[in-house]
Amino acid sequence: MEKKYQVEGMSCSACALGIEKCAAKVEGVEAVSVSLMDKSMRLSFSGEEAVEREVIRRIEALGYSVSEERKEGASAESAKLLKRFLFSLIFLLPLMYFSMGEMFSFPLPATWVSLTAEMILAAVIIGLNHKFFTGGVRALFKGVPNMDTLVALASSVAYVYSVVITVMTYLGGSGTVFFEASVMVLTLVTLGKFLEEKSKGRTGREIEKLMRLMPAKARILREGNETEVALEEIVVGDSVVLRQGDRVPVDGVILKGSAFLDTSVMTGEPLPREVTEGDEAVSGSRVTSGYLVLRAEKVGVDSAFSQVVEMVRAASVSKAPVQKIADKVSGVFVPVVTGIAFLTFLLWLLLSRDLALAFKYGVSVLVISCPCALGLATPVAVMAATGKGASLGVLYKNAESIETFSKVDHILLDKTATLTEGKMRVREFFNLSIVEDEELFRIASAAEAPSLHPLASCIKEFCGETPYVAERYEYRTGKGAVVSIEGRTYYIGNAAVIPVRADRSKEEIYRGDTVVYLGDDEGVLGIFIVSDSLKKGAKETVECFEAHSVQTVLCTGDNLHAAFAVAKELGVSSIHGEMLPEDKAEIAKKLKAEGGIVAMTGDGVNDSPALKTADVGIAVGTGTDVAIDAADVVLQREDIYALADAYLLARRAFRIIKGNLFWAFFYNLIAIPVAAGAFAALGFSLTPTISAAAMSLSSLFVVLNALRINAYKKMGSSAEKSEASKDDKEEKEMCFKKEEGLTLRVEGMMCEHCKARVEKALAAVPGVKKVKVDLAKKTATVRGDVAKESVASAITEAGYQVLE
Repeated sequence: MEKKYQVEGMSCSACALGIEKCAAKVEGVEAVSVSLMDKSMRLSFSGEEAVEREVIRRIEALGYSVSEERKEGASAESAKLLKRFLFSLIFLLPLMYFSMGEMFSFPLPATWVSLTAEMILAAVIIGLNHKFFTGGVRALFKGVPNMDTLVALASSVAYVYSVVITVMTYLGGSGTVFFEASVMVLTLVTLGKFLEEKSKGRTGREIEKLMRLMPAKARILREGNETEVALEEIVVGDSVVLRQGDRVPVDGVILKGSAFLDTSVMTGEPLPREVTEGDEAVSGSRVTSGYLVLRAEKVGVDSAFSQVVEMVRAASVSKAPVQKIADKVSGVFVPVVTGIAFLTFLLWLLLSRDLALAFKYGVSVLVISCPCALGLATPVAVMAATGKGASLGVLYKNAESIETFSKVDHILLDKTATLTEGKMRVREFFNLSIVEDEELFRIASAAEAPSLHPLASCIKEFCGETPYVAERYEYRTGKGAVVSIEGRTYYIGNAAVIPVRADRSKEEIYRGDTVVYLGDDEGVLGIFIVSDSLKKGAKETVECFEAHSVQTVLCTGDNLHAAFAVAKELGVSSIHGEMLPEDKAEIAKKLKAEGGIVAMTGDGVNDSPALKTADVGIAVGTGTDVAIDAADVVLQREDIYALADAYLLARRAFRIIKGNLFWAFFYNLIAIPVAAGAFAALGFSLTPTISAAAMSLSSLFVVLNALRINAYKKMGSSAEKSEASKDDKEEKEMCFKKEEGLTLRVEGMMCEHCKARVEKALAAVPGVKKVKVDLAKKTATVRGDVAKESVASAITEAGYQVLE
């Protein structure tokens, strides 16, 4: 059994490691992972209640609270820390007056009065920050010392030492007290933890945004009446009612109504899509207009939205391989630093015979060392990357996939539905006869009407409606069809179906495309060039990988001609065609054996072996469940730019992780010797107060550095892309808002060819900025500074009739 718990009270990575060690010792526990960032623990155990109770008992004995329910604790925790800091500051200011007033010639009472006031004020501040002491001491006795242990040790030693000097002063002695240093440490560390907590909240902001999107309640139909119920009360089969502005709470099928759904949360696509009866609706989508009744198919944790949130959350708290180094160092950090502080104290005492000086350097070492920076270096960046990725339609399943993807040097690319649209379309038409194009389109459409061949549907879509009906239809396997239309025999298919020798020069020119011939007994009448068009951004995405020295490898089950045609257009490094699923996996295996780090992108069942074999498997979210399950990264957006986003974001995240780790190691490597007085001979040393400030700032720096990940801009989001996106949106809206442009009914359009002719004629009219021709509705819409007469004249000249 695997369960997740909320753990409150952790202050640094040593706390998380301590909890992991403690829980792992319980018999029956198989695996345990604690996240400081998410304040959570994932526990895999035998499933026995006794094991679970023992784990919780041991963790609570360390001074932490454990609960199964997720608490909204980030803002509450930062509010507590802010309150604690402000109260500490109220008592710290008068203490500073008594301790440092003499430096500024402020009026002060007798020495014994000042020292007594400092002792009392410091005790109050220690009481306000008692959690450092209770948590630190408990962790020390359990053998898992943490940052609280260091802070509590430094503060208590300074306070006890100062109390002893104060008592000696009462008896006529003298000495230097450190009351202000003992509580300044507590106050500054509390301030640092408050700022750190706020910043950590910002790194997970995208995840929190996702979680807040779903409504708490929804409307369902029961016995014909609308009833409002809590989200968790919806069951499979319920009819959910949705109106404009509602968020779809479950996955389901539309029973009634039509609407436009904004699916950007799940797919990253900015434009709403139209849905109607029989279509599927995915949880997380928002109804921008319309009315729907939805039959619930997947509810609760089974819904697509819940699975995405859980995947993102799990990835955000998972550990990258590079974090293992930091964890090992953090595990021994506190004992080592405590030893260095003690040695520093002894050395200075022996060398200077000055107890106050030796004490100052020993305390400074305790205070300045920072295990938090080491522990936070990786988790904050991982959380920021997974959250940002989710907002871009990129889901990393774990932290390891981020690190590995950033290092890839080969990426295997599937062709169909990954680089291409996965839908065949007529790309060009050549008329080789004296017959009008429209007549040939009517004949071709009638000839393909009885056919179920995949190519037939795209030719029918291109040619449009036809008044003709095939009187006789004969399919010839591997060649095409022979039909009788209006008493004449026609042939449609490849060159072999034409009875007269056909000119096949077009096949050489369009190698990689499919050439469909239309002819009669006398020869070829026309040629259709059919191909699977590349996705928008495919070329830019390939160029992105090549620019970062990642070799792109095209792996497809298509023939080599089709593979070469796509490869030539995209500029990929190498090509493999006519591949079986096991062949793709073999290529990944071979490249890995040669020392390469390999990523594989695909969408189908045939890609799943290679997705599993590669170091990083990347599945297109519109693909099969098998491919998505086999992958390490899931692209929810349909556009291929998402692949480049996933790679570039992973690179940025890992670069920041390395920067954070370097800073954390470098800081401690430099700060501890400085605090120990290594440069005192040069006149450069630190007080415990300055050391406390430096420690707080080091943790804050690591967190703020990770926030740079959120500044990543989506691929294709430059000014020109933004403008293009804006134009696309305007064009989309033109179909539905006639008042924004001039719309005319056009009679005579029969096919895509007709539509293209009208669009071309209207685009040539001076003053026209936008053109939209709807073949189904027989309308043409234009925008711009143009007269209706000019538009109508252009349509008429193109050979079509304009109706009022």
